[in-house]
Amino acid sequence: MASLYHAHGVRFWVPDDWTLSEQDVGHHVSINVQSPETSFWSLTLFFDRPEPRRVAEAVLQAFREEYDEIDVYPGECGVGGHEAVAHDIEFFCWELLNSAFLRVFQTQRFTALVLFQGTDTELRETRPLLDRISESLRWDDPENADDPLA
Repeated sequence: MASLYHAHGVRFWVPDDWTLSEQDVGHHVSINVQSPETSFWSLTLFFDRPEPRRVAEAVLQAFREEYDEIDVYPGECGVGGHEAVAHDIEFFCWELLNSAFLRVFQTQRFTALVLFQGTDTELRETRPLLDRISESLRWDDPENADDPLA
Protein backbone atom coordinates (compact mmCIF):
# COMPACT_ATOMS: atom_id res chain seq x y z
CA MET A 1 0.00 0.00 0.00
CA ALA A 2 1.36 3.45 -0.91
CA SER A 3 1.88 6.04 1.77
CA LEU A 4 2.06 9.81 2.13
CA TYR A 5 5.21 11.49 3.42
CA HIS A 6 4.45 14.66 5.40
CA ALA A 7 7.22 16.51 7.26
CA HIS A 8 9.28 19.70 6.99
CA GLY A 9 6.30 21.46 5.43
CA VAL A 10 6.18 19.17 2.37
CA ARG A 11 4.15 16.13 1.43
CA PHE A 12 4.26 13.65 -1.42
CA TRP A 13 3.16 10.16 -2.41
CA VAL A 14 5.54 7.25 -1.75
CA PRO A 15 5.10 3.95 -3.65
CA ASP A 16 4.72 0.82 -1.57
CA ASP A 17 7.87 -1.33 -1.46
CA TRP A 18 10.08 1.75 -1.90
CA THR A 19 12.36 2.80 0.97
CA LEU A 20 12.32 6.31 2.43
CA SER A 21 15.28 7.88 4.24
CA GLU A 22 15.96 11.38 5.50
CA GLN A 23 18.97 13.50 6.44
CA ASP A 24 18.55 16.74 8.39
CA VAL A 25 21.70 18.88 8.30
CA GLY A 26 20.11 22.01 9.78
CA HIS A 27 20.27 24.44 6.87
CA HIS A 28 18.97 21.77 4.51
CA VAL A 29 17.04 18.51 4.59
CA SER A 30 17.33 15.66 2.08
CA ILE A 31 14.54 13.13 1.67
CA ASN A 32 15.25 10.10 -0.51
CA VAL A 33 12.87 7.50 -1.90
CA GLN A 34 14.62 4.39 -3.25
CA SER A 35 13.06 1.77 -5.52
CA PRO A 36 13.79 -1.92 -4.89
CA GLU A 37 16.25 -1.66 -7.80
CA THR A 38 18.46 1.38 -8.60
CA SER A 39 15.96 4.14 -9.44
CA PHE A 40 15.53 6.83 -6.84
CA TRP A 41 13.78 10.15 -6.22
CA SER A 42 15.22 12.79 -3.90
CA LEU A 43 14.08 16.12 -2.55
CA THR A 44 16.49 18.56 -0.91
CA LEU A 45 15.09 21.61 0.85
CA PHE A 46 17.52 24.53 1.25
CA PHE A 47 16.18 26.83 3.94
CA ASP A 48 18.71 29.58 3.09
CA ARG A 49 16.89 29.84 -0.29
CA PRO A 50 19.77 29.94 -2.82
CA GLU A 51 18.84 31.01 -6.35
CA PRO A 52 17.46 27.98 -8.29
CA ARG A 53 19.73 28.46 -11.32
CA ARG A 54 22.80 28.39 -9.06
CA VAL A 55 21.63 25.15 -7.44
CA ALA A 56 20.98 23.57 -10.85
CA GLU A 57 24.41 24.64 -12.14
CA ALA A 58 26.11 23.16 -9.05
CA VAL A 59 24.35 19.83 -9.60
CA LEU A 60 25.21 19.84 -13.32
CA GLN A 61 28.85 20.59 -12.47
CA ALA A 62 28.91 17.63 -10.07
CA PHE A 63 27.59 15.36 -12.84
CA ARG A 64 30.22 16.70 -15.26
CA GLU A 65 32.98 16.01 -12.74
CA GLU A 66 31.70 12.49 -12.00
CA TYR A 67 30.98 11.22 -15.53
CA ASP A 68 33.11 11.50 -18.67
CA GLU A 69 30.22 11.59 -21.11
CA ILE A 70 27.03 13.43 -20.27
CA ASP A 71 24.37 15.10 -22.35
CA VAL A 72 22.29 17.85 -20.76
CA TYR A 73 18.93 18.92 -22.16
CA PRO A 74 17.41 22.07 -20.67
CA GLY A 75 13.67 21.83 -20.33
CA GLU A 76 10.59 23.59 -19.17
CA CYS A 77 8.39 22.00 -16.59
CA GLY A 78 6.74 22.64 -13.30
CA VAL A 79 6.67 20.99 -9.93
CA GLY A 80 3.57 21.20 -7.80
CA GLY A 81 2.11 23.77 -10.18
CA HIS A 82 5.14 26.10 -10.04
CA GLU A 83 7.76 26.78 -12.68
CA ALA A 84 11.10 25.07 -12.18
CA VAL A 85 14.58 25.23 -13.63
CA ALA A 86 14.69 21.88 -15.41
CA HIS A 87 17.38 19.74 -17.00
CA ASP A 88 17.29 16.16 -18.25
CA ILE A 89 20.68 14.45 -18.12
CA GLU A 90 21.93 11.32 -19.88
CA PHE A 91 25.17 9.64 -18.84
CA PHE A 92 26.90 6.26 -18.91
CA CYS A 93 27.75 4.43 -15.71
CA TRP A 94 28.97 0.82 -15.65
CA GLU A 95 28.30 0.67 -19.41
CA LEU A 96 24.61 1.41 -18.85
CA LEU A 97 22.79 4.45 -20.13
CA ASN A 98 21.29 6.36 -17.21
CA SER A 99 18.93 9.30 -17.15
CA ALA A 100 18.57 11.88 -14.40
CA PHE A 101 15.92 14.55 -14.13
CA LEU A 102 16.75 17.75 -12.29
CA ARG A 103 14.10 20.25 -11.15
CA VAL A 104 14.79 23.28 -8.94
CA PHE A 105 12.25 25.83 -7.73
CA GLN A 106 11.83 28.34 -4.94
CA THR A 107 9.02 28.95 -2.47
CA GLN A 108 8.66 31.53 0.26
CA ARG A 109 10.25 29.07 2.73
CA PHE A 110 12.95 27.22 0.78
CA THR A 111 14.62 26.38 -2.51
CA ALA A 112 13.78 22.81 -3.49
CA LEU A 113 15.91 20.46 -5.55
CA VAL A 114 14.12 17.44 -7.00
CA LEU A 115 16.41 14.87 -8.60
CA PHE A 116 15.37 11.46 -9.82
CA GLN A 117 17.23 8.92 -11.91
CA GLY A 118 17.62 5.35 -13.04
CA THR A 119 19.01 3.18 -15.80
CA ASP A 120 17.12 3.52 -19.05
CA THR A 121 16.00 -0.12 -18.97
CA GLU A 122 14.66 0.24 -15.43
CA LEU A 123 13.02 3.61 -16.15
CA ARG A 124 10.56 1.85 -18.45
CA GLU A 125 8.89 0.64 -15.26
CA THR A 126 9.88 3.27 -12.70
CA ARG A 127 9.55 6.53 -14.66
CA PRO A 128 5.74 6.70 -14.23
CA LEU A 129 6.20 6.21 -10.48
CA LEU A 130 8.97 8.83 -10.30
CA ASP A 131 6.79 11.28 -12.21
CA ARG A 132 3.86 10.55 -9.91
CA ILE A 133 5.96 11.31 -6.83
CA SER A 134 7.00 14.64 -8.38
CA GLU A 135 3.46 15.49 -9.42
CA SER A 136 2.17 14.78 -5.91
CA LEU A 137 4.66 17.12 -4.23
CA ARG A 138 2.98 19.90 -2.25
CA TRP A 139 4.24 22.29 0.40
CA ASP A 140 2.75 24.38 3.17
CA ASP A 141 3.09 27.90 1.82
CA PRO A 142 0.71 30.84 1.59
CA GLU A 143 1.20 30.74 -2.20
CA ASN A 144 -0.51 27.31 -2.21
CA ALA A 145 -3.47 28.44 -0.10
CA ASP A 146 -5.96 28.20 -2.99
CA ASP A 147 -4.66 24.83 -4.23
CA PRO A 148 -7.20 22.09 -3.42
CA LEU A 149 -4.37 19.54 -3.44
CA ALA A 150 -2.24 21.48 -0.97
